[in-house]
Amino acid sequence: MTVPHTIVFATKRKPGLTREEFAEHYHTVHARLARKLPGLVEYRQTLLREDYQWHGQRCDYDAISVYVFESDEAAEAAWKSPEGIAVDEDTGLFIDWDTVIAYPGTTTICHQP
Repeated sequence: MTVPHTIVFATKRKPGLTREEFAEHYHTVHARLARKLPGLVEYRQTLLREDYQWHGQRCDYDAISVYVFESDEAAEAAWKSPEGIAVDEDTGLFIDWDTVIAYPGTTTICHQP
């Protein structure tokens, strides 16, 4: 049985970009490139809210991206493909690479009404 491979990225915008500029690029240019990744089963973007606090803490990240691939092998191949290279190159245009946190794993759906 093939187990889907999920990778979650927490990202911050590059210094000098407004939240609006970041969001526009993220939802248009970056999404269009990411959807072309081979083996991609699902792609989600979440812009994080500046006005929300969790137990008195604010999140200093701008977005969470979730990529789900068919398998570990599919994910590895996707990032090495021309499409994956294009996504990485685009990332450097609007995301601060030094602050990216990546969480790879597998997905288990625990509830889906």
